[in-house]
Amino acid sequence: MKTKTKKPNTAAARRGFTLVELLVVIGIIAILAGMILPALGKAKDSAKKAQAKSEMQNISGAVRVYEAEYSRYPIPSQITQQLKTPDYTFGTMHMAGSSARLLTNPKGNALPKIATPGRVQVSNAELVAILRAQVKFRNGRSTSNRNHKMNPKKISFLNAKDVTSTTQGGVGTDGVFRDPWGSPYIVTVDANYDGKTIDAFYGQGAVSGADKNAGLTGLTKVNRGYQANTPVMVWSLGPDGDADTNANAILGANKDNILSWQ
Repeated sequence: MKTKTKKPNTAAARRGFTLVELLVVIGIIAILAGMILPALGKAKDSAKKAQAKSEMQNISGAVRVYEAEYSRYPIPSQITQQLKTPDYTFGTMHMAGSSARLLTNPKGNALPKIATPGRVQVSNAELVAILRAQVKFRNGRSTSNRNHKMNPKKISFLNAKDVTSTTQGGVGTDGVFRDPWGSPYIVTVDANYDGKTIDAFYGQGAVSGADKNAGLTGLTKVNRGYQANTPVMVWSLGPDGDADTNANAILGANKDNILSWQ
């Protein structure tokens, strides 16, 4: 006598997820995404900070090698002839004279005017052009290295990525070297060859003042301000693309600035 086998319930076997089960799965995915996305954002931000540090060290190294090659720093002659301070800061002002204008960050906001008379006059474009042996910027404008007078051996001291705009990280069509967030690097060079530099921004007491002898971010107090014991200072405005002359170096808009001397 044959025994009857129980057939599976085909309706139950074919049943898919219920609405409640789908909502549970979606909720779990949303929770996981909420946990992963901030971590990815932090990793991306950390990568950009590391890139900025690397690029700043490249700029600093290129200036030092240029000085070793030519026994002078890559400061355009039209600047050295009018220089009234011991050091020179290539800052946020683009070009010179009547055509001068403040550079902007990628959001279109004007960067802070950190100029001290005789210190910040032009962006880093002229410095970068000399270090890269360029006689013209990619937008067709002539550089301070016309006829290779500032780099007669035509040596490319600085390796940097060219980009097709003036808001991306890299060297833009205007010759300005910008950080990964799209703001220009600010570079101070030892113009009096004493092996030390006073940056136009970080040299100010309102920014770096801490006590009578020491300054914030590792600077040293001297009669003229706060100085670094290095011939080149490079810094980035950081993720927020901003700096504040009325806040000290470790607070507010200045807190996320990235500094080559730290």
